[in-house]
Amino acid sequence: MTATVPTSTRGVRRPQRRTRGRGPAAVIPLLFLAPALILLAVFVFYPLASAFFMSLTNWNGISSNFDLVGVANYLRLFVDPDFMRAAGATLLYTALTLPPSLVLAFFAALAVARHSRSSTVLRVSMAVPFVVSIAVVSAVWMWILEPNFGLVNYLAPLVGLPQQNWLGDPNWAMFAVAIPSVWRQFGYFMLILLAGIHSIDPALHEAARLDGASSAQRAWHVTLPLLGPQLYFCLVLGVIDSFQVFAQVHIMTSGGPQNATSVVVYELYQQSFEFFNTGYASAIAIVLLLVIGTVTFIQQRWLGSRVFYQ
Repeated sequence: MTATVPTSTRGVRRPQRRTRGRGPAAVIPLLFLAPALILLAVFVFYPLASAFFMSLTNWNGISSNFDLVGVANYLRLFVDPDFMRAAGATLLYTALTLPPSLVLAFFAALAVARHSRSSTVLRVSMAVPFVVSIAVVSAVWMWILEPNFGLVNYLAPLVGLPQQNWLGDPNWAMFAVAIPSVWRQFGYFMLILLAGIHSIDPALHEAARLDGASSAQRAWHVTLPLLGPQLYFCLVLGVIDSFQVFAQVHIMTSGGPQNATSVVVYELYQQSFEFFNTGYASAIAIVLLLVIGTVTFIQQRWLGSRVFYQ
């Protein structure tokens, strides 16, 4: 017996289209979202729109009079040697802080992963700098790096190294600023990686141990690949944080000596609050936002697909 296929839809009752999103029920989700949307509009979207508008003007931040200058502030960025030097200083700071922080955090997480009383003390001692104010951390390291009675210059001759004016020498100032940043940042990364290590199935390490893998081989071939999501998160967060560095630079060197540590955000601060070029500073802020967004997008597209999730 052959089944017949209807050739006409006449007489066939079609399902009624659901009227989703209509009626009083559709208003309830909006009421729950309203506080968050209002906060976003007031503290994110409005300041962003205002900054973009100011970047198209020559406003000095004080006067009520200003002129629209179009994209002149953006074009000025590409020929401004101070901004280009600040961009290079920001990249140098990122290179000096992010890789050491990730490497130290990985080995520290491996060291304290064991459940013992001593490892608990180590975890707390390494995580404390992150919860301390960046102003306090910067002040402590200014004393440690002080050229006359600082601890670093006191210990340097003992190991055969020359004494330096760490914060006053243009060749060493950025290294001196990067040290407390690494000291403060790697403890936070360590906590994230430590949580990732504890989430790894112990059977994987036991199987590798039965196959004769050493501790270093298990760390390299088992632990490190399975920490991909945590390392990816730390990398994205570290890049964003490094591109926005300001407090330690402002406290320790004020952008000096000879602008050696004047990063992009510090250049923005000077243009806005010292030179009263608020329109130009707004252009720097918008460009920095676009750069951070682009770098984050590239990281997400390039590294996000390579991260292995259990």
